[in-house]
Amino acid sequence: MKGVAILTEARSGSEWLGSLTNSAGTFGNSAEWLDTINLGFKPKSFDELLSAVIDRGGTANGRFAVKLFPRHLHWSQAKYGTDFLAECVGRHDMGLILLERRDRLRQAISHCRAKATGHWKSTMNGADLVPQYDFAGICQAYFLIEQSYAFWEAYLRIANLPYDHFVYEDLLDDPRPYVESMARQLSVEMPEGEFKTNLRLQRDTHTEDWVQRFQDDAKSKSPLAHLPEHVAPRNIDNLARFLLKKQMRISQA
Repeated sequence: MKGVAILTEARSGSEWLGSLTNSAGTFGNSAEWLDTINLGFKPKSFDELLSAVIDRGGTANGRFAVKLFPRHLHWSQAKYGTDFLAECVGRHDMGLILLERRDRLRQAISHCRAKATGHWKSTMNGADLVPQYDFAGICQAYFLIEQSYAFWEAYLRIANLPYDHFVYEDLLDDPRPYVESMARQLSVEMPEGEFKTNLRLQRDTHTEDWVQRFQDDAKSKSPLAHLPEHVAPRNIDNLARFLLKKQMRISQA
């Protein structure tokens, strides 16, 4: 079965791009299917998980799509002792897309705001709520985002997997290259006409206010006081341990 995995981190534009490809009805249904709240239940085995991801992420033409963050692979490894992506590649004809956002600060701010409000999509009620400015929260999101992109790049190199690489900002005016990549990797026809989406850009004047406040605060405050807590460092040693199915090290002397 043909599928595509979109490798990224939250607030990278993946929701918007996914809405464009999902609207075609032939590109699979891209979503964070390894979040059990999206899946709708808690699989008892890895095979049950993979089957459910293909079912939820599939379209009638036998194609499926799944969006993955590094934490999804860590969860699958911890829960089932299995590297989800490696199993997908081994069992199915998989295409891979690495999607990142160039503007890490605004991505971190968007992540911080969404985490504080619990609203991750512009279609959700209350998506326009503005939480209290949080320097520590932005720092933590920034570190997480950088670690996530570094993880994907290292993982892909170590596993020697081919992939297409896109940057969100380069697609804002014309997302066609992304859609064309999905079409090619899934062996489906490009949709005719304009791409459809029910999402809207969530950036607003509050975002720019937070950017300025953060840049001012960063001149006098140390970001080291706001590292993400209890996260195994995404370094080469831990990535190797992950691929070898060994326990990752939380801290190292």
